[in-house]
Amino acid sequence: MIGSDDLDMDRGGIRGGIYGLSPNLPRAVRPGLATLRIPDFDSIVGVPSGRLDHSTGLIPTDATMTIFSTSLMLMMFGAFEAAERRVEVALDDAGGLAVSEVVKALAGAANQAVEPPPANVTVPVRGLQGALGRSLLADALGDEVAIEVGPESVVFVVPATLIEGDGRTRLKARLERLAARTEEAARRQQRHLMRARDSYRPNDPDRPTICMVHGVNSSSGGFVYTIPPLEEAGYGIVVYDYAFNQKLDDSCAQFQADWLAFRKEAGETRPWTILAHSMGALVARTYVEGAGRGAGDVDSLVLIAPVNKGAHIARLQPVLQMISGMRAVQGKRTAQALAELSEGVSESAKDLLPGSAFLKRINGRPRNPDVAYHILAGDRGVLTEDARKKVDDQLETVSRNLGVFGSLTRLATGELGPVLDELTDGLGDGCVALDRTRLAGAPEPVVLHANHAELIRAPLLFDDPGPVVSMHQILEWLIDDRRARARP
Repeated sequence: MIGSDDLDMDRGGIRGGIYGLSPNLPRAVRPGLATLRIPDFDSIVGVPSGRLDHSTGLIPTDATMTIFSTSLMLMMFGAFEAAERRVEVALDDAGGLAVSEVVKALAGAANQAVEPPPANVTVPVRGLQGALGRSLLADALGDEVAIEVGPESVVFVVPATLIEGDGRTRLKARLERLAARTEEAARRQQRHLMRARDSYRPNDPDRPTICMVHGVNSSSGGFVYTIPPLEEAGYGIVVYDYAFNQKLDDSCAQFQADWLAFRKEAGETRPWTILAHSMGALVARTYVEGAGRGAGDVDSLVLIAPVNKGAHIARLQPVLQMISGMRAVQGKRTAQALAELSEGVSESAKDLLPGSAFLKRINGRPRNPDVAYHILAGDRGVLTEDARKKVDDQLETVSRNLGVFGSLTRLATGELGPVLDELTDGLGDGCVALDRTRLAGAPEPVVLHANHAELIRAPLLFDDPGPVVSMHQILEWLIDDRRARARP
C-alpha cells in the first residue's frame, strides 16, 4: 500500500519510490531518486523526452501510472521467473525414464516428503511409444508441468503455482498417486515368475509335473480350462508367467533363471514335461536346446501352435499393443499402462518375424536327444478357402489391369500371401501357418481342426470350462512318454 509520505503531490511527482515494491525490482527499474537519474531512463519507463526533471529526480504526475504499472509487472515477472523450477531426470542406458526418479526429483523440488516407488518401473519417452509415456506422465502430473525431452535426460518445468503455498499440497497428492500406481505396476511385474499350484508334488513319481508356458498377449490364465483336466488325470502343475512384450532373449534368460531357482528351492530332482503354447514354445526350446541340454530336467516337450518358423502376422502386434496402451492411458488405468510401457511395446514381435536373427539362431541348434518332442497344430483360420480365393483373384485382377503399376502392386502385396496363409482354413490357425509349426528333427505336427486360441480353450474365446479340443492328444502323448521311460 502506498502511504501519503511516499507521494509529493506539491512537487508534481513521486519522490523516493514505492515502499514494499522497490526491493524486489532490479535497480535499473526501481522508481527511487537514485534510479531515476540513470541515463535514458526516460525511454525505459516510457516517459516522453523532456518530461523527466533530471535536476530534481522527480517525475510529473501524468507519468506516475506508467512507472507504477511497469514496476508492478516487472516485479511479478521476476518473482514468477525466480520461483519456476526446471527439474532434470536422467534417462537410463536403454533410454527409459525411471518413475521412481521422477517422483523423487519433483518431491524434492517442492520440498515434500513422498516415498518413491520401486525403481524397476520405467517408461519410454521417445518415438511412438514415448508419446504414450509422455501422455501418461502429463496426465499424472497435471497440465501445468511441462515436459522437455533431451538426448540424455527429461526436464520437468514446474511452475510456481505447484511449488509454493497450496500448490505444494496439490503436487504432493499427484506424486503420491503416481507412486501408488507405480507400486501396483511393480506388483504386476512380480507376478512374472514360476509358481506352483496346489497339485504340485515335488519328486513324486506318481504325480509327474507339467510346467506350462503361455504365449504372446496372454498369461498363465490362458490355461484356465486346460489345467483342470491335467490335474484330474494325476499331474502336478507349475505355471510360468513372463512379460511377453519384451525381447525374447530377455524372456528366455528369465525363464532359465526362474526354472533353476524354483527347482533348487523345491529340492526337485525329477524331470518335468513342458507344455508351451504359441510363442511360449520358443521360450521353452531356448532352454531345452541350450543351457538345459544334458541337464536331465526335461523329458518331454509338448508344443501347441508353436511359432517355430515365425509368423508374419506379428507385424500387427505393435499396433495392437499401442491400442492397448492408449486405452489404458485414456481410461486412467495408470498401473496397467505403466506395467505395459515398462515391459516395452512389442519388442518380441521383431523376434517372431520369419527370418529374424532370433529364429535363425534357435533353429540353427540341434534338437535335444534326451527330450521327447510333440507338436500340435491347428488349421482353422478366419478365412474360408472360398474367401481366400476371392481375395487372391481380386489382387490378381488389380495388378493385371494397372499396366506398369501392376508390378508395383505385386511388390506391395508380395508379403500378403504368407499372411493370408496364416489366416486361411486348411493352411493356418488364424495366427500361425501350419507349415511354420514344423521343426526340423522333431516329429510332424498332429493337426486338429481348431484355431490358435481354441487349441487350449483360451478364455479369450470361451466363457465356460467345456471340452479342450487338444486334451485327448496331450494326455495320450504324456502316457506314452511315461511308458517309454518305464521300459528298461
